[in-house]
Amino acid sequence: METAQFDALVLRLPENVLLLSGFWPMIGAAFLVFPLDGTPVCIIPDCYKAEALSALRSVQPAFFPYGLIDSPPADDVVRRLLSSLPGAANWRRIGYEASFEAIAPSWNSAESLVPAIGTISLLQSVFPNALLIDASDHLKKERRTKTAYEISHLEIASEISSIGLEAFQHAVDIGKTGVELAAEVERQVMAQGTGYRGAVRVRAYAQVTVGPEETSLGYRPNVISTTRRLQRGDIALLELGLVADGYWADRTRARVAGAPSELQQAYFETVVRSQEAAIAAIKPGIAASVVDLAARSAIQSEGYADFFPHITGHGLGFGYHESSPILGPRSQDVLEAGMLTSVEPGVYDNSFGGIRIEDDVLVTSTGSRVLGPYLKSLI
Repeated sequence: METAQFDALVLRLPENVLLLSGFWPMIGAAFLVFPLDGTPVCIIPDCYKAEALSALRSVQPAFFPYGLIDSPPADDVVRRLLSSLPGAANWRRIGYEASFEAIAPSWNSAESLVPAIGTISLLQSVFPNALLIDASDHLKKERRTKTAYEISHLEIASEISSIGLEAFQHAVDIGKTGVELAAEVERQVMAQGTGYRGAVRVRAYAQVTVGPEETSLGYRPNVISTTRRLQRGDIALLELGLVADGYWADRTRARVAGAPSELQQAYFETVVRSQEAAIAAIKPGIAASVVDLAARSAIQSEGYADFFPHITGHGLGFGYHESSPILGPRSQDVLEAGMLTSVEPGVYDNSFGGIRIEDDVLVTSTGSRVLGPYLKSLI
């Protein structure tokens, strides 16, 4: 902040409030004020007081009435609280989130509040003599590497995601639909993951495609679970996003209903080798494109180059997908200790379907570590 000459940051996106306070807002109605000098303050609806007090780290809470029939307009109260902050009248350069276009949801993902023109107008009215500056790139840079505290929570998220992988592994069967499998994964994650190692708010976003036509499209960032039923020998492909108290995991597994064919097993083993080659290449200082090449070479060596159309991995942690690091052929990123990346090679073709394996890999000081490791098997 000193280098960028920010006197303060005023943040609303739940993922960034979490980054700098430890508290993951319920609906995005909180404001985090993080000054260069002085104590950070998080302005929070008082109906979420208990959750906030149990999570805030080195941040002073300021609660305001919200959502009741006698609650004053929230903007008026927030405006007053912002105006009363120590030193606020002297701030001249204030950073805010102007260009986050892809955002992670708050706990209530059914309805998110995001900073837009209303937030900008509010800040301009409170700080008429300050210059509002987009701090998005600075925040994204800070999010690239994770602290030990954050890594401990990301480990919990990945371990909970393994509950979903196990549920999928046991649930795949002839006659099951993608929707049924996705629902079972989400049910087990909620039932077993809530409370796991102290996790309070756990939610899964499972997508399961089944059969050649659906799984051959599994390279897309998101797929659609349908009511198509698994036939004997069909592949089921699980894409699982999971959030635990604001920290994200991203996993994928494939299973066959019944016994896999020799061709399916050959494709699967190639994908396993590809992922293992990429993970083995990960270490601080290595170019992300080199990791992608390790994965891609293993698939190309089997003659399947045309079946691997997407990148090998992406950053994650405070969101399901983050913009850095990108493990891809044209990536300019260089890996650093503390980065978290997915590693997810796959092969897809209409003749047999699609197979992908995805795990979350932490860049350590000496190499890499898979968070929440889980079985890789088609059967």
